[in-house]
Amino acid sequence: MLNQRFMATLGTLILATGLVWLWQWYDYRAYVRAEQEDDQRYGDVILAGAAGAMHRQCRFRTPDLELLNNTLEDVRARVEATYLGIFQADGKPYVTAGKSADGVTRRVRKFSFPAVHGNCRLKTGEKSDGIKPGCAGCTLPGGTMEIRLEYPADRLEKRIDRAWFRFLAVGGAFTLAFGSLFLFFQSRMRAADLHARLAAKTEQVRSLEFLGRLGAGLAHETKNPLGSVRGFAELLLRKELTGEDVREAAGRIVDETDRIVTRLDEFMLLSRPVRPRMAVFPLKDLLEDLAGLVRLELAGKEARLEVKGDGVVVKADREQVRRLFMNLLVNAAEAVDQGGRIEVEIHGDEERKVRVVVEDDGVGIPEALRDTMFEPYVTGKAEGTGLGLAIARRIAAEHGWQIRYEPGRNKGTRIIVEGPAA
Repeated sequence: MLNQRFMATLGTLILATGLVWLWQWYDYRAYVRAEQEDDQRYGDVILAGAAGAMHRQCRFRTPDLELLNNTLEDVRARVEATYLGIFQADGKPYVTAGKSADGVTRRVRKFSFPAVHGNCRLKTGEKSDGIKPGCAGCTLPGGTMEIRLEYPADRLEKRIDRAWFRFLAVGGAFTLAFGSLFLFFQSRMRAADLHARLAAKTEQVRSLEFLGRLGAGLAHETKNPLGSVRGFAELLLRKELTGEDVREAAGRIVDETDRIVTRLDEFMLLSRPVRPRMAVFPLKDLLEDLAGLVRLELAGKEARLEVKGDGVVVKADREQVRRLFMNLLVNAAEAVDQGGRIEVEIHGDEERKVRVVVEDDGVGIPEALRDTMFEPYVTGKAEGTGLGLAIARRIAAEHGWQIRYEPGRNKGTRIIVEGPAA
């Protein structure tokens, strides 16, 4: 189960990390394309400006190459370009400004732009858009001229480098966050697994300690009855008893043997789990039946036992539940004094849970025994075995119920049993 959760968490985080990197990559590529397009538009605008300057120079006269060169140099300086030139159709430079990076290791952006086409000659008397008749013709070299622009690529590369750094930073940050999240969940799952193992080991040790105490108590509880049985058997074997003494000895042997069998039954119930035989029944009917039996013991004390509450239906082993509450009621009956009172309250709620409270107004549980009162052979009664509450807790655990102690409202004892209803 832990490995499945580990693999599911790891797979989810890997998928999320991959999606983040993919998203950042597409975002980076879109940014680079946008920057390159902006840079291309910037270069086109510069080239268009250079072409306009050339046209203005040659509109009504043969171009003044020195003046045109100064114009190009001014444009080049303004845009911080390294080179700006106009070339003839055969590739020869017509006029240039700056120095080209051809053959030089320099990172530059290069652009070209068709400037004019053909032998642009206007003769006297001819008309053309923007040309007045009668002016001198403008003569340019034949063919398609070209304007070339070069300027440092540093600005574009810096912006792209910043975008690349942002791509790595965002992707790395998400990867680190997802990795930290994975390590956090992994440590939590590991801690939960270790906690479960520790709890299992603790429960195992507690069970071994429980069986050890149970075995020691069983040995003590059976040693004396076996000694009595052996003694009476030896008397019968030596024929030292006659008449009524034989009958009395046989009766004592039967009583002590029954006592041993009872202790063995209790030991078996506590030492190994018994699979409950589940049935659905009204819990209040069962408690009313038990109350009828206990009231016979309370008659001599003139004590009262009252059962009240909801008619909750439970799904449980009826005989085991009967034994659980019988032990609680017997303990309460032994604890109350003359004219005492025992109350059994049954509650059900909307979450399909049942809560039973058995409360008496007796002497209560000594404080020294409250932490261990559900352990075997822990008792405050002179003739008690200390197994009743231990058996009650074992039955409750087998049904998924909980049983706990609270001080009573009148110095007595409150035992609370909680569990699921049917």
